[in-house]
Amino acid sequence: MLSDSFQIPFVLSVIAAMVVVMVFDRIKTSWVFLGGSALLILGGSVHINEYVSGVSNPAILSVFILIIITAGVNDHFNLAGFFESLFGKTGNQRSFIWRMGLSVSAISSVMNNTPVVAMMMPYVYQWGQKHNINPSKLLLPLSYSAILGGVITLIGTSTNLVLNGLLLENGAAPLGFTDFLIPGVLITLGCLLFMFAFGSWLMPDKNTTKKSLTEEVREYLVETRVTAKSGWEGKTVEKAGLRQLESVFLTEINRGKIRLAPVKPTDTLMDGDVLIFAGETAVTLAFINKTKELELSKTSQFELADGTEIIEAIVLQNSGLDRRTVKQIGFREKYDAAIVGIHRLGEKIGGKIGSVHLRTGDLLLINAGAEFRERASRTNDLLIVNSLKSRKELANWKLLLFITSVLLTAGLLFAGVMDLLAGLLFILAVQLLLSMTNVERIKKNISFELLSILISALALGKALISTGAADYLSHVVFANAHTWDPMWVLGGVFASTFVLTSLITNVAAISIIFPVVFSLTTLNIIPAQALYLTAAFGASCCFATPFAYQTNLMVMEAGNYNFKDFMRLGLPLSVVYAFIFLTFVAFKYSLL
Repeated sequence: MLSDSFQIPFVLSVIAAMVVVMVFDRIKTSWVFLGGSALLILGGSVHINEYVSGVSNPAILSVFILIIITAGVNDHFNLAGFFESLFGKTGNQRSFIWRMGLSVSAISSVMNNTPVVAMMMPYVYQWGQKHNINPSKLLLPLSYSAILGGVITLIGTSTNLVLNGLLLENGAAPLGFTDFLIPGVLITLGCLLFMFAFGSWLMPDKNTTKKSLTEEVREYLVETRVTAKSGWEGKTVEKAGLRQLESVFLTEINRGKIRLAPVKPTDTLMDGDVLIFAGETAVTLAFINKTKELELSKTSQFELADGTEIIEAIVLQNSGLDRRTVKQIGFREKYDAAIVGIHRLGEKIGGKIGSVHLRTGDLLLINAGAEFRERASRTNDLLIVNSLKSRKELANWKLLLFITSVLLTAGLLFAGVMDLLAGLLFILAVQLLLSMTNVERIKKNISFELLSILISALALGKALISTGAADYLSHVVFANAHTWDPMWVLGGVFASTFVLTSLITNVAAISIIFPVVFSLTTLNIIPAQALYLTAAFGASCCFATPFAYQTNLMVMEAGNYNFKDFMRLGLPLSVVYAFIFLTFVAFKYSLL
């Protein structure tokens, strides 16, 4: 345990190291938070009891209960049909973006954003195909609309709930629903209008984006195996007819520990060789299917069940697959499926697929067995993007009872009769009663990765405040802030939080900036509520980079976007967002 004189430099060093590691994205975010918290506990900056107490924090519990409730709604309500009724007959891109933005943001204000975007992605593809509009013109607004909806309510995004958890941990008054409603609605409408007016100019038109859910034109590196009875044993690549193929290219040969790349026409083949082909996936798969000497390598090796299908799935944030190799995961045994191609940040991933470390946002081409969908539904690891799972519609009496319980809870929350955690527990109890969820579904949605991030975020905030590191940072970053114009202080808080959330994650950003803001409140130059709201809205301004928010990663691969595409639309959108929010705060708190 370090002495008090070393606590401030120690805590700041740990936080700085965490930020650097998260920026370079070499280690899972959850492990970064766990490692940082462990160092702070060992250094005496935070007590182990304070860390563990985060599990019982009402705001943290609310995050998980809300995720479970959202999953139940998504499984039993035909939201896609609801969206179809709102903008299914829309005939042009601008009108579609406006109507989609309004409906998606409205739903995202009370539901977890990820399943909303997951549900809408296939529909957006289909609408784009039907109206001859490239999906890359539509998917980015989809993600941004979901993010915007999250700022409207206290429960719209985990950022707001984590902030409330930090406030409760430090004895401050938490923020309420009405604190977010007006600025959230103003920002959402303003940003949607910006995308409506200028989005068609700023959004990319990616020529390589797939045209439909069933017509895949993205290139993967597909792994195949030479069959035992191929007749190719000892033949050269050229004699086997694997040169100058139409739209397909043999990139490498793997034979045990031997790797041949680039492949020469004179290289010989052996039964059991693993051949890696590159090309448009539909063409490559067609070539493999008609070439009897080849098979998708994992199909026979793992004896997948009959009735396999080729699908695409995205590795989700906080997934247990992140940073692990396909072999370590035991993908076949776990999912009754085999990965035959991986796409990452617009690039094909080569080499032995079993040795590839999967990453959040990876788009996987999967040869799925009959049990894949059922097994995948037990975890929050993968999002299937090429089809929608059929939903079990609720009976009318169940639907009426559930909606009544939600409206009753909302009324009690706004009236101040019931607190948020009690309200969410009541809705969850109703879902259990109506069989909208069960123990298996609840277990699926309790992510250790997310839990470790959230409780570690509380511990980091407490360490920064209790050791005096937050005061030190406040004095350095906001030196002489008491002489500044209040709007400069708020602008500095917003800008600092925006940079953090763009480089790391929104939860990490709010946990780092909160102690600084908490320290600034002692100057009594700006109402504390204004400072807390600025931090919250700054952390939710997640448009400029793909890794600022999970839905950005989801649409990045599906739309073939690159980093510049997010900057091109996301930066000006962030400016509009910041202007509306700061203007609102200036008038509400009479700071001009």
